[in-house]
Amino acid sequence: MATQIMAILCEGPHDVAFIVKILKTIGFKSNEGTKLADFPFPMSDMLKNEVKKSNVEELKFTEIRQILIPANTLKKDDIYLFLYALGGDSRKDLRGKILKQFVDFLPNDGEIQTLPPDTTLSIAYFFDADKNGIEDRIQQVNLEIAEVIEDFSFDHNAETKAMNGLQLGCYIFSKEAENTGKLEDMILPLMKQGNEEIFDNAKVYLDENYDKSRAKDFEIQKATIGVAGQLQKSGSTNIVIIAQSDFITEKKILADAKCQEIISFFESLIQ
Repeated sequence: MATQIMAILCEGPHDVAFIVKILKTIGFKSNEGTKLADFPFPMSDMLKNEVKKSNVEELKFTEIRQILIPANTLKKDDIYLFLYALGGDSRKDLRGKILKQFVDFLPNDGEIQTLPPDTTLSIAYFFDADKNGIEDRIQQVNLEIAEVIEDFSFDHNAETKAMNGLQLGCYIFSKEAENTGKLEDMILPLMKQGNEEIFDNAKVYLDENYDKSRAKDFEIQKATIGVAGQLQKSGSTNIVIIAQSDFITEKKILADAKCQEIISFFESLIQ
């Protein structure tokens, strides 16, 4: 049976937590107990090479920022998913490094093939649309990929394309039926369903106590998730709240149009 290795490149850990929760509804399971050597090639070698850098006492700060270890890994049959939280949309360098590593394993005419013949590689890009919109983000991804794979381009959101033996996909988080927005515009309405009073009260608390002079990096949606989440996961970050609270259930995911769009996106990438 063919093996598929997919790198999922996310802006941050909140994206990873949400995507993991969605993928578990279609049969993917945590694979974090697997030894590095037991992952399929070339991912096993890539991970081992990154771990060799973990002797942090010998590393410079700039080198620490280049270590590429997945935040999570999932498996279903012979499909291996590696989810990366890369620290924001500005980390073009890290996304480009992963893409270049994958491309280097693809067979070229006249060269010795290093990739096992029954293995396929895929990369999925996830971004927020933010204020500039979906089309702007897609263009950004196209420019990044074109630096490694010439003449490549996505035409629209949630699209997948095969190029040079590599399967590529791009998904942009946005508000329902709008061109702009971010991950929280999808997560917060989902969490609020059936919990309206909790989340309304959390927002009231934040509105009454927010002090602009003391808040240097305040986002009302993230803060609302954090406050409401303390009722179930005291002292936890939003990452844990998204992943482990019952505010996002399998039933909600299976009934939500945006979640189903993400599932369809992944299914189009799976070969």
